[in-house]
Amino acid sequence: MRTAETGAAIVKLDEKRIAAAVDQLKDDFRQVQIIRNEIVRTLLTNQPLDYKLISNKAGEVNKRAERLKTFLIPPVPGQTGKKPKSQIEFDSDEMKDALVRLCELIDSFVENPIMKTPGSVDAEQSTKAGGDLLSIIELSDAVRRSTEKLSKAHR
Repeated sequence: MRTAETGAAIVKLDEKRIAAAVDQLKDDFRQVQIIRNEIVRTLLTNQPLDYKLISNKAGEVNKRAERLKTFLIPPVPGQTGKKPKSQIEFDSDEMKDALVRLCELIDSFVENPIMKTPGSVDAEQSTKAGGDLLSIIELSDAVRRSTEKLSKAHR
């Protein structure tokens, strides 16, 4: 009898964890799109970039994209540790192009048919979505690091 009660409690706990994970996934997906829209609005103003703001936005995209990766891209067996960080850096002249590219990658990821139709199976589109997500992670990190340096240089 106690075993059955314990088993039922574990199932309820697992259901709560799954529901919380799904909610987090949906929130991260939505927030990445919101941040993308904020970056686009910033670019359209044709004002000098606020590097501290861009750094915060890119950091937020990176954090959420990393979390999405844990849910959407299964780990590769035998692959241990993190991939070395990219050494890409952008100067102030390259930053707008980098931000445009980041927005394009986010668009490509969220507009992917796999993301629009959960449960669908298309290996090619799944691979493209995974590649876009990994590129978002790498580029957002490079933008964040570069804007942190540019912010310090412009003080």
